[in-house]
Amino acid sequence: MIVEVDGVQYRMVPEAVRTSLSDSAPMLWGFPVNVMRGDQTVCVKTCFVGRVSVHAKDPAAPDGPSEKLFPIVHDLALERVRARIEKGELDDEIVFA
Repeated sequence: MIVEVDGVQYRMVPEAVRTSLSDSAPMLWGFPVNVMRGDQTVCVKTCFVGRVSVHAKDPAAPDGPSEKLFPIVHDLALERVRARIEKGELDDEIVFA
């Protein structure tokens, strides 16, 4: 996904989703998103997406197969990262969705 701010293009490159470990259903998924300008990493946004946010998009997704879950997790996180980039926040940080 590409975000353009003041004529500069930033590419968001998400890494693999990691699931919180517990004996019960996962409540949180996390992964880094590398924000790139050309071939250079500008910052890393470490994203955490909660079960409630995923459930709001699709009630079956939190317990569904990864093919159904991961696109929703990525979409929620990338929406937040995009907003941060558009505000000029290009530092490493933790982002919650």
